[in-house]
Amino acid sequence: MKILLITDQHFGVRNDNLHFVEHYRKFYSRIVIPFIKASGIKEIINLGDTFDKRRSINYMSLEAAKEMWFDPIKELGCKMTALVGNHDIYYKNTLRINSPDELLGGYDIDVIDEPTTRSFDGTDILFLPWICDENYDQSLRCITESTAPLCMGHLELNGFEAHPGHVMDHGTDMSLFRKFKKVFSGHYHTKSNKDNCYYLGNPYQLYWNDYAQKRGFHVLDTDTYKTTFYRNPFDTFHKLYYNNGVAIPNEEDLKGTYVKLIVEDKGDYSKFDYKVKQLQDIGLADLKIIEDLSVDLENGDTVVETEDTMTLLDNYIDGIDIKVDKNNVKDIMRSLYMEAAEL
Repeated sequence: MKILLITDQHFGVRNDNLHFVEHYRKFYSRIVIPFIKASGIKEIINLGDTFDKRRSINYMSLEAAKEMWFDPIKELGCKMTALVGNHDIYYKNTLRINSPDELLGGYDIDVIDEPTTRSFDGTDILFLPWICDENYDQSLRCITESTAPLCMGHLELNGFEAHPGHVMDHGTDMSLFRKFKKVFSGHYHTKSNKDNCYYLGNPYQLYWNDYAQKRGFHVLDTDTYKTTFYRNPFDTFHKLYYNNGVAIPNEEDLKGTYVKLIVEDKGDYSKFDYKVKQLQDIGLADLKIIEDLSVDLENGDTVVETEDTMTLLDNYIDGIDIKVDKNNVKDIMRSLYMEAAEL
């Protein structure tokens, strides 16, 4: 059996930003749904964080999610198994009130809100939704007692890259999962793996620190336990370098995306202004022009290129002398940054 694996879809992301709604729509209507039709996929497993906001839903975002994703797979006769992720729960210490249960009752979706085992074409899979105070003991017991060869969850494991440049130093130790042939997880958006544990990564780029990161979905073969990765070809973020001119990519690829125009040599000002006008007329979600690439510091060092906000914050925290755990400070700053980005 071939099963499509997808995770961390985050419908309603970035405060229900319409540019992201359209970016999602292009991905599902042009890539995922046609793939499901062509491949004859009938089983889909969603590894958590279907929706972005824990405490509310925007009606427009919900309708768009149904129109671009849930309605088509229902029409195709697909069955979905959906794990509850940390973004899907109203309370942090229990999974009892969750968005998939509350919002998707009209679809053939098996919502996993407690540790459980399901069989797919003779292959048992232990499912672990988000582990919280209420289900912690039950989750550990299920992991210990499970005889399933595969485990899938919305897990917070230490030692993995949560986002580019930031490795988690807290969470569950992956040694707890050595008994399984393979472990597949959502939660961290960066695609990575160590030993038998695989973070699948989310389907699309959501923030500037996702720039140039590969995103997409996977297909699992239950006979071999092997997965095949299918990349999302639509990038959300682009960097263009202006050196007395710039080659503008296909306008359809840039429309609705976020672009940084990094000016190395402006040259003729009228030509530069013309190129900027060309970019503005495409219909970008946002255009940032970065002209000062080289800043001389007092100690003689040079900053060559502007980095993303989280990298700048992490580097700053690493460079200051404080007596608290710097990783905790980074986690707090990251949480504040994500909240600010939603506003």
